[in-house]
Formats: sequence, C-alpha cells, structure tokens
Amino acid sequence: MSASEPDPESHVLTSPEAGGKAIRGGAIRTAGYGAGLLLTAVASIFLLRHLGPVRFGQYATVVAIVTIVQGVTDAGLTLVGQREYVHADAARRRTLLADLVGIRLVLTPLGVALGVLFAVAAGYPDALVTGTLLAGLGIVLAVLAATLTMPLSVDLRYGAVTATDLARQLVIVAGIVALVAAGAGLVPFFAVYVAAGAVAVAVALAFVGARGWVAPRFAWREWRPLLRTAAPIALSSVVNVTYVRTLIVLASLLATAEQTGLFAVSYRVSEILLGVPQLMIGAAFPILVHSGVADERRLAYALQRMGEAALLVGVGVGLVLAVGATPIVAVLAGARYAGAAGVLRIQAVAIAAAFVTQLGTFGLVAVHRQRALVLVNALALATVLALGCTLIPLMQADGAALAASIGETLLALAAMAMLVRARPSLRPDLRYVPKLALAAALGGACALLPLPDAVSTVLAALVYGAVALLSRAVPEELLAALRHRRRPVGSGQAPASSSS
Repeated sequence: MSASEPDPESHVLTSPEAGGKAIRGGAIRTAGYGAGLLLTAVASIFLLRHLGPVRFGQYATVVAIVTIVQGVTDAGLTLVGQREYVHADAARRRTLLADLVGIRLVLTPLGVALGVLFAVAAGYPDALVTGTLLAGLGIVLAVLAATLTMPLSVDLRYGAVTATDLARQLVIVAGIVALVAAGAGLVPFFAVYVAAGAVAVAVALAFVGARGWVAPRFAWREWRPLLRTAAPIALSSVVNVTYVRTLIVLASLLATAEQTGLFAVSYRVSEILLGVPQLMIGAAFPILVHSGVADERRLAYALQRMGEAALLVGVGVGLVLAVGATPIVAVLAGARYAGAAGVLRIQAVAIAAAFVTQLGTFGLVAVHRQRALVLVNALALATVLALGCTLIPLMQADGAALAASIGETLLALAAMAMLVRARPSLRPDLRYVPKLALAAALGGACALLPLPDAVSTVLAALVYGAVALLSRAVPEELLAALRHRRRPVGSGQAPASSSS
C-alpha cells in the first residue's frame, strides 16, 4: 500500500452498515460503561461508609481536581485527532498518532504538576496534596491508553475500546474494595489510580497489536498546526470540564464540610452518568466527521436520529434519578448521607440536559465550527460561577446542585443554537419532544402512588419506556440496529420518521 493510498479500514465509515455499527458500538460502549457503573456502585457502598461524609468530600475534591487536569490537558486533541485521523492516509495516521502520544506525555504531566501546586496553595492537608499527585499519575497513564486506542474507535471497533476502559475500572473497584477491607487511610485510595492506568495501557497495547505500537514523537514544528486547530476546542474543553467541577471546589470553600460531602455524593452519581452521552454519541463521531464534509443530507439525518435517541435516554435517566433519589442514595451511601437525596433530585435535570449538550458539541466539531464552543462554554462557566457564589452560601449543597442544573441546561440550548446557526439545514425536527414529555410526566406520576420508593422508581421507568415506545418516540433505526438487522442506517434514505 502506498503512503498516499487511503487505509481500507476507512471504508467502514462510508459503508451502508456504518450507521448500524455506530449504534451497536454506542450500545456496546454504554453496556460496558454500565457494567463499570455497577462495579463502581458496589465499590462506592464500601467507600462512602468507610470514609464518612468529611473524608469522602476530601476524596471527591481530589478527584475533581485531577479530572479538571485531564480535561484541560486534553487540549481538544481527542476530537481533532479523531477528525484528522479519519481523513488521513496510512502513513500520516501513524505519524499523527505518534504526535498525539508525544503531546499527551508533555501536557498531562504539566497539568498534574499545576494541580498539585493548586492543592498546596489552597492549604489542603498533606493527604490531599499527595493524593492529587498519585491520582494525577494515574490520569497520565489513562490518557495514554485512550490515545493508543483512538484508531480502534475510528474503525468502529468499540468492543476493544470498551474492554480497555472496563479493565481500568475493574482495577479501581477491586483496589477500593481491598483497601476498605484492610481499613486503609485516605491516601492509598488514590494510589489505586496509578495501578489502574498501568493496566489500561497494557490492555490497549494488546488490542492494537505490535504493528499499532508507536513511539512518542516530540516535534514542536509538527505539533503547531495540530495544536492551532485544536485550540478552540481546548479552550472550550477547559471551560466545560471546569464549570461543574468548580462547584465541588466552591463548595469546599463556601459550604460546611458536611454539606460538601452531601453534594459530593450527588456529584459522584452525576459524574458517572455524564459518561453515558459521551459514549453514545461519540460512537458515531467518525461518521459525523465524514458526513460533515461529503454528505450534508446524511449528516442532518444522523444528527436528527441521534438527537431523538439522546433525549430519549437522557430524560429517562433523569426521571429515574428524580424518582429514585432516596433509595439510590440509601444503597450507595447509607443513612448518614440521606440529605443527599434532595440534592440528587435537583441535579437530575443536569443529567438530562447533558445528553443534548454532547450532541451539539460533537456536531459543531464535525462541521468545523469548534470556535463556537468557546462562547457557549464560557457562558455556562460564567453562569455557574455567579450562581455558585450566590446560591452555595444560601442553600449549601442544594445551591450547588441548582447551579449545576441551570448551567448545563443553558449549555445544551446554546450548543444546539450555535449548531443550527452554523448549518441551518441541521435544524432538528422537535415533534418527538412532546411525546417524551408525556412519557416523562406519566412516569413521574408513579412517585405519587402509595408505594415504596424503589418500586415507584422501577414502575416509573417501565411506564416511561412503554409510553415512549407506543407513541413512536423511539427511533426505528435504534430498534433495528439493536436487533442486528442489516439496514443502511443514516444513508440519507430515511424510513418512516419516529416523529410522525
């Protein structure tokens, strides 16, 4: 194969089966994430009871800091790297991956160092400073593993990508359970992230194979065009990753230690669930990138169906959290955290809105309008900071959750508005929204029945799903793909609309 010849694997993105592969890939990613979520829930039951509200608030603060570091040092390279990889020939793909690995190994350690300095400057106890360093090293390894598996994502090989993520999650969960059994203090729980990151790198290298291994390339002249292209996404990512997690830091400064711990529980649940829309919609991102250049009709069709599926799942998840907040908190955290149930109900709105936010974000990057993300994320950050500084002293944990929900809703609306402004042909058909609203209202009404909260939660989910299915608010392509029918999803030849 010549250097200029396109990689045959890229044809998967133009095949009639690409849409179905993306949907099934999203389902695999979500299922794997769900398995990790279940494992995390089990570990959290032990962790929350072992640490208690105050120390768990400290644990969540460190995790928030390193997660901010991870998002900031991503520098927009995940999305831009995938976009460039889709259109590159075989030779360029290898050098591009080497450049990405090199950039990661420079930016992420630098970000970890800044995170540690922040912990010192904020006057955090030594355990939190040490924890920031250890968890940060784990993030460096996790980011490296994610970069190495990028070619697998572009080729829609989501089973391998999911296995890599799940391996890391398994190590974290096993480590937490073992440390709780050993009666460990706070610091060892952060060391678990280092072991988990090392395992993720090993599994990623095993999946890509010896031919897929690349050494990092440190070539500033070659990096500059890539970094310049990624700069708008990097800036928006800084704001996006920061704006909700800033509330944890604000709570640690403006609220009591007890209230910070309660918000940390709600934040923990929401943070885990926020990965679902990223996985669902991110699975189709290579298709959006290709369609954004070559097929406007296909892009509009794909975004419409993705929007229907995203809002369907997002509203359903938010409904379950709102109705089942009390049993969810009771199972995960125990009686000492009972006050977190009301906080979680408020933050359920943010979870539902996050699905729409991700759709707008991926859409804007696919059509090369990433500069708009800077504006919409800056607006959300300003809103969250203003509301957080105002509401947290007045309402404590509830105020932090309310600020998060308002900020995420504003971000979702702004992202979709910017996408439509950039490409008017991508304006969504919203006729399915009233159907989902009806399904959510009927499902939510189950909370009024004289039943135990856990039973009401299950019933609410069943009612919501049944009404959505009967009213044809569920995209037909989603059902077809999950049944493994070979059907040209997203080819531009739309079957009967689920909005009709």
